[in-house]
Amino acid sequence: MAPGFLLLVALWAAAADGAVLATLQRFEVEIAQQPEDLVLASEYRQAAVATGQFDRSIDFFEKLARRKGSGPNVQISLALALVDKAPAVGEVRRTYVGFDAMNALTRAIAQQPSALAYYIRGRINLDYDKLIFHRTDKGVADLEQALTLVTPATSPSLVARIYTSLGDGYYKLDDPSRARGAWTAGLHARPDDAELQARIEKSGTALRDLVHDALAPSRRVDTSLTVTLIAR
Repeated sequence: MAPGFLLLVALWAAAADGAVLATLQRFEVEIAQQPEDLVLASEYRQAAVATGQFDRSIDFFEKLARRKGSGPNVQISLALALVDKAPAVGEVRRTYVGFDAMNALTRAIAQQPSALAYYIRGRINLDYDKLIFHRTDKGVADLEQALTLVTPATSPSLVARIYTSLGDGYYKLDDPSRARGAWTAGLHARPDDAELQARIEKSGTALRDLVHDALAPSRRVDTSLTVTLIAR
C-alpha cells in the first residue's frame, strides 16, 4: 500500500476526530449557559453516544451538577448519560452505573418531583435481576408515582412510555392481568404506540420474550429527549 494513501487516511481520521471534538465543545458551551435545557442536553448526549464519548458526557454533567444552584434537569441529564454508557460496560460495572444514575434521579426528585424523573428511575430499577436485587417492586412503585404526576400538559409519548414500563414491571412480578391493564390504559393515551400494541397482541412465550428483551440490561434503550416527549 502506498505511503501517500496511509497519510491521507491518517489525515482524514485526524480531521474527523477534530470535527467531533469541535461539535462536542460547541454543545458544552451552549449547555453551560442553558443547563436545564433537556432537549439541548439530549442532542449532546446522542452525539457522545455516536462517537463513544460516554465518559466525556458523564464528566461534563457531573461538573454542572456540582455547580451552586444547579437544577433538577442537570441531574436527569447526568442520569441519562450514565444510562447511555451502561450497555458499553461489563455486567458488574453496569450494576454500579445503574445505581449512580438512580442516585442522580433521586437528587432531581428531591429538588422537583416530575413524571419524567420517576419514569426514568423506575425504568432503570426494572433492569435489575428480580431474584438478586429485588428492585422490580421499587421500579413499579416509581412508575405508579410517575402516573400521579401526569397532567393534561404531559406528553402522550411520555405517558405511553410510563404505561409500557409499568406493564412490563407487573409482568416481571408475575401479574399478567395488571400488566395487560397498564398496557391497555397506555393505548388510550397513545393509540398508535407500536410498543404497547405489540404487548397487547402477543401472549405466552412470545410476550415473555418481548418483555424479557425490552428489560435486558445490555440492551441500548432510546434515551433521546425531544420536545414532543418532554411536553405537549
